[in-house]
Amino acid sequence: MNESRSDRDLVVVSASDDGYAMQLAVAMRSVIDSLAAEASCRLFIIDAGLSEASRARCLEAWADQRVTVHWLAPPLHVVQDLPVSDHVNQTSYLRLLLEELLPADVTKCIYLDADLVVRRDITRLWDEPLAGHTVLAVTDVGCPRMDAAIGLPAYPRCRHLLAAERPVPNYRDLGIAPSAKYFNAGVMVVDVGRWRDEAIGRRSLEALERHREHVIWWDQYALNVTLTGRWGELDGRWNQVAHLHVYPSWAESPVDRQVFERLRDDPWIVHYCSSSKPWHADCRHPWTGEFFRVLDSTPWRGWRPTAPGPRPQPAPPPRRRRWRRLKDKVRAALRRLTARSRAA
Repeated sequence: MNESRSDRDLVVVSASDDGYAMQLAVAMRSVIDSLAAEASCRLFIIDAGLSEASRARCLEAWADQRVTVHWLAPPLHVVQDLPVSDHVNQTSYLRLLLEELLPADVTKCIYLDADLVVRRDITRLWDEPLAGHTVLAVTDVGCPRMDAAIGLPAYPRCRHLLAAERPVPNYRDLGIAPSAKYFNAGVMVVDVGRWRDEAIGRRSLEALERHREHVIWWDQYALNVTLTGRWGELDGRWNQVAHLHVYPSWAESPVDRQVFERLRDDPWIVHYCSSSKPWHADCRHPWTGEFFRVLDSTPWRGWRPTAPGPRPQPAPPPRRRRWRRLKDKVRAALRRLTARSRAA
């Protein structure tokens, strides 16, 4: 592509291993389908172990003269020992390495998880003003406040259905207000220059070590801690999280009727961020059909699931032993990252 880049030249970043190649193909195909006719897009894929065959099928799915694809090779050893749980693996941590992986000419990007479908012109998201924020993101409707019992007006009516009342349990020690909002990191508009200048990735890894006994949802905890006061809020329709569908109606949700109905009925991005996903035969997500609509325009067309989703995970080990392991793994990851930076 030409070195002089216009504001219609989007940069989209995602990450995947080979187990999520099909889902990645669908997510990025939905980006391309939503792209305004006059716009172009550079796709940067953080490759956590995609096979040559999967890469080839993805490239076939994304064939479009407006799009160029760039494969990024992450230092997987930096994250290989970091803890995971449920449906999340180490690939989720790779967004923390944006400052190291993206080329110097990239000063802004949209980061998207691989388990979603875009339904609205992605250039509208690109055009959202950063207004001095490092990141733009959507408040997580499953855990919308640092302390819902104190900071969420609707808490009495939805407390029994929240994913977490305090997604950052040590928010007080960090000087964060109980009413501060908590964002979902699966859809982010990133000022990459600020991200680099503020060393967001490195500081997030350090937060995982420093606050190890309080960590919930791993990299998302770290980003919410590190980006406190540095992120701006997007319209919730840019990231309809799966937990929205846990609420039977607005009257048992943390939002009002109008917001709830907009989120439920007209999501601009559908994010399948629960353990039950469309590629599981027992998935009951109301927007499952949207995933297969896009899938059928890729080389995976016609594929349908036959196996159910993962069974619930066994009970974790006692807290003390669990967090000692986390401490050791995060320290090892930081040592590897420091060594790599010095070598560079």
